[in-house]
Amino acid sequence: LPAGLSLDPQTGIITGTPTAVTEAALYTVTGSNVAGSTSVRLQIEVKATAIAPDSLRYLDESVIYPTGVPITPNEPVTSGGEITQFSVSPTLPVGLSLDPQTGIISGTPTAVTAPATYVVTGSNSAGSVTAQLALEVRAQLVAPASLQYTDPVPVYVVGQAIVPNVPQATGGEITQFSVSPTLPAGLSLDTQTGVISGTPASLQAQTSYTVTGSNAAGAAQAQVQIAVVAVGEWLPADSMATARVYQTATLLPDGKVLVAGGQHTGGGPVVLSSAELYDPAGDTWSATGNMANARELHTATLLPDGKVLVAGGSGVGSNTLASAELYDPASGTWSATGSMTTAPVPGFTATLLPNGKVLVVGADDFTGDSVVELYDPASGTWSPTGSMADTRISEFTATLLPNGKVLVAGGPGQGFFTDSAELYDPASGTWSTTGSTTTARVGATATLLADGKVLVAGGNSASAELYDPASGTWSATGSMAEGRSDATATLLPDGKVLVAGGGSASAELYDPASGTWLPAGSMAEARTAHTATLLPDGTVLAVGGQNVNGGNSLASAELFHQ
Repeated sequence: LPAGLSLDPQTGIITGTPTAVTEAALYTVTGSNVAGSTSVRLQIEVKATAIAPDSLRYLDESVIYPTGVPITPNEPVTSGGEITQFSVSPTLPVGLSLDPQTGIISGTPTAVTAPATYVVTGSNSAGSVTAQLALEVRAQLVAPASLQYTDPVPVYVVGQAIVPNVPQATGGEITQFSVSPTLPAGLSLDTQTGVISGTPASLQAQTSYTVTGSNAAGAAQAQVQIAVVAVGEWLPADSMATARVYQTATLLPDGKVLVAGGQHTGGGPVVLSSAELYDPAGDTWSATGNMANARELHTATLLPDGKVLVAGGSGVGSNTLASAELYDPASGTWSATGSMTTAPVPGFTATLLPNGKVLVVGADDFTGDSVVELYDPASGTWSPTGSMADTRISEFTATLLPNGKVLVAGGPGQGFFTDSAELYDPASGTWSTTGSTTTARVGATATLLADGKVLVAGGNSASAELYDPASGTWSATGSMAEGRSDATATLLPDGKVLVAGGGSASAELYDPASGTWLPAGSMAEARTAHTATLLPDGTVLAVGGQNVNGGNSLASAELFHQ
């Protein structure tokens, strides 16, 4: 080495004070141990006067340090004149320091520091050079200490979007989430945030799910107990005084429900003339006046004056009835009115028309011919009107459309189930054919939807279809979970349709917006041929009917709450 300089044989450090001018030369430094050696070359020149440094850089020019961990000293690499003084701007992160003689950055960062650019200046008496460093200090990576969810035991409703369930954690930041077993259909876990969201698509009993949140240092777990329940619930209501099947139920202007007639099967079939009133305010039943005739499978129609017209049906001894009578809510009594000209087969329909008259459609019990009559409340008399093109014996549907016409569809004809449909025009008193249903149905339900279409569902089938009055055509829509016959269908205030019973205790909701069905809980009784009435508060009262399992008529009642 040049005079005055020396190499420490243990550390390899070159130190000293040069004492004589020396031409530039290459020097080879060899480092070795018993296993081998390696070399590096240095160019050293000693001048009579100082010269400015040519360049300055650092071995690590862009670094992210963790807090609390000593850093690997960051050493400068220079060329040109020897640097005798180092400085840095701005001040290095807390815990780090710059050696002003060697330019080495060392220390242990103690505080999180945002990314920033630091300028190191190296100088001597002849000049200076700079180097830029990009430094950031992050919290030291530690394992998560705990994990829990805002709602650890959520109960979700099938078909309804859930409020996102957000995790809360302590300790180190979680970078990855996973769950086991797979969440219920329709729900998902965001693997980055851990948020559980979505819309559950099927029922599920309460099930435990393990959510794991982890980072490179470790993991924490949380248990979430998830249950998916039906839309709405059924609650018990007060029971009638008499068990009934094939009765009628009519919502009166005062909010009470009139239940009339039907068959009582306990101790042998008995056709009933009695009637009862349900008061939603007190959840109680009370007796009201008896009809003049015992009836089952009859019709009941609320007239514009608030009275109820009951017509036809099957009487004592299974006699087919042509008689009709009126219930007056003001007095709680019944009075006779004109009889139909022909007694229709039980299972016919009665529809209140916009002009206040009542259209009865059915078939002659003796000839099987079409029976179509109009009741005029003003005169209390019946008169024939136009006949249908197809004979329909019973259990078909009749729906008043927004244009005032009546759509009649399905039912058994002369020895077969029919898929035909017809329209009755009150203005002309005539019938015209319209599109045929996609499936021949008996015992189906028909519901006028808010958009003017008609939903026909079930009847020896689980399928459903929609009638469009604008085009006169039918199209398939979502099918129910199970086939139903003699079920009830109720249009709810939100536009959905509740279909209940008809072969089981279960119920389903049809959503016109999606064309799909959702489970709507189960009644306490498996009912068929019962009644369902929408009450003023939006609940649905299911009454009586026949127990599917035992076969007996029912006195019980239930309320569906959405």
